[in-house]
Amino acid sequence: MNYERQILHWVNRLGFLTRKEIVARFGAAGFEVSPEEWALLLLLNEGGAKAPSEIAEVTSKDRTTVTRLVDGMVRKGLVNRIPNESDRRRMVIELSASGHGLFAKLAPIAKGLIGDAMGGISDDDAQITLAVLKRMTSSLQGADLSSSSKKEPQDAKL
Repeated sequence: MNYERQILHWVNRLGFLTRKEIVARFGAAGFEVSPEEWALLLLLNEGGAKAPSEIAEVTSKDRTTVTRLVDGMVRKGLVNRIPNESDRRRMVIELSASGHGLFAKLAPIAKGLIGDAMGGISDDDAQITLAVLKRMTSSLQGADLSSSSKKEPQDAKL
């Protein structure tokens, strides 16, 4: 199996390059924000307050990692823990005013990175790629990966 012909090799490589580049671009603009912090800023800005379990689900992180991330962002004043309206024993995480302000400054930098990465790629190709990646993700979510009944795809199709 030739790894350079594997979709997941390229997905992984793109992920590493994106993380490295976003840290560099944020740093060059004077912001020390990790990719995980950026992901949470983006999630909360677009989707509003979320329970830690929802954050863990969307970001594919375990609850302990999410708790540590949120703790750090609370200390930085970027997010707040607030009681859940339907169950006051539970907390939800929301962006603070500072978090919204930071998001507004970082979003153009992130959009620039996306634009650079997508340069020369047609909208049709982008939509097809997105659909395929969503299907692959869906196939792995909850899948029994130990099962040998799954047919191994041909290299050319990967």
